[in-house]
Amino acid sequence: MILADTTVAVAYERTRSARLTQIVQANAAAICGITVAEMFAGVRTAQDEVRCLAALADFQRLPIPDTLWETVGRNQSQLLAQGRTVPLADAAIATLALHVDVELWHYDRHFLDIQKVLPRLKFFQEPP
Repeated sequence: MILADTTVAVAYERTRSARLTQIVQANAAAICGITVAEMFAGVRTAQDEVRCLAALADFQRLPIPDTLWETVGRNQSQLLAQGRTVPLADAAIATLALHVDVELWHYDRHFLDIQKVLPRLKFFQEPP
């Protein structure tokens, strides 16, 4: 299993290429509730909603346990103390990836900043 960030889910929704579909399926790609919320924040029309639902259906769901939110806040605080400002959503997704010990699949530079402070964070490398 790998955890996909919203940037990946957006790219998947927009392109639905055979290559991305293969990666999602072969790696049991999952998303969390924050990604679902961020995806639906971009829905403007009924057609957008259909595309969004279809794309999200291809991903497994990985819940964020209630007990993890304190760690999310502590990680966000540690990032800020190191001068790295990242969205809370990204800190939560990274914390979840660390918690379940899976690679994070992303197209977002914020995760590079997060990894500098939380070096145990592993990234998924797309095959060529």
